[in-house]
Amino acid sequence: MKHYKFLIAVVLLLLCITNIAWWFAITDRDISYEAMQATYVSVFPSFLQNLSLLTWLMFAVLVTAAVLFMQSRKEKSLKLIASSGMILSFVLAFWQLFSLM
Repeated sequence: MKHYKFLIAVVLLLLCITNIAWWFAITDRDISYEAMQATYVSVFPSFLQNLSLLTWLMFAVLVTAAVLFMQSRKEKSLKLIASSGMILSFVLAFWQLFSLM
């Protein structure tokens, strides 16, 4: 249980990567943008079926993962992989922030 922050960060990052992969899978279909949005949010519970809310939530989850990766870098054995996870999380977080604009 020594690396619990690292494990939580990995789970959060994988959750967001899965979400982004789901969006890419939806956009690969030949349907209208409104139909894409409806299909994308259909897998989420009804209280989360708002695109802005989902984007802010994913932004917050990615920043949390990046901070947890940053804290995990203190472990000598995790330094490289935690640094990579931190960079990836921050890049994806800024991508989510950019998609709000």
